Amino acid sequence: MEQEPARSPFATRVLAVLALMGLLASGCTPGVGSACTVSTDCGTTGSLVCDTSEFQGYCTVEDCVPDQCPNSAACVLFNPQVPGCGYNDRAQGSRIADQFCMATCGSNSDCRDGYGCADPTLPPWRAEILDNHSNRGVKVCIPMPLEGTDGGGASLIDPDAAVCQVEGPPFEASFPVPDASDAMTDGEAEEAGTDAADSGD
Repeated sequence: MEQEPARSPFATRVLAVLALMGLLASGCTPGVGSACTVSTDCGTTGSLVCDTSEFQGYCTVEDCVPDQCPNSAACVLFNPQVPGCGYNDRAQGSRIADQFCMATCGSNSDCRDGYGCADPTLPPWRAEILDNHSNRGVKVCIPMPLEGTDGGGASLIDPDAAVCQVEGPPFEASFPVPDASDAMTDGEAEEAGTDAADSGD
């Protein structure tokens, strides 16, 4: 029975390094929704960038093109409307709108800590899914709001707040409008009278 030749320590190390690289390449490739600190954490191809404004960073594609997000992600347009306004100004290009690739999911367990699986078109996000294949029922891993909702996900912000109303609030026409002189103190009135008399000289 022949004995196998012993491997050199160098060959053993090379094989171990190659095996480790294979494991890293197969199981730890960053994708949309992965945690990151800098954009190189999202890969070296430059297709993904790190959105550091999100909790522990979020690998994404900025200004995504509909139906072109990698890793089966969805292209989501955030802030299509000015908050507090009942109209949609997307036709003119909302000045605060941004679109990003967001990781799709089926349940919260598909998302990492700090993120939940939710429909971004619902309150409080009120975003739009730009992909053509489906605009309903798509859920993405998205930062969950800590406050500002009623507990059921409904936003406490009035979508038709007074900031966008053409007319002001109603008022009682018979209510007396205060005269500016009524608001003066006796000392201020005397001083105003003295100034008026001095100006007449």
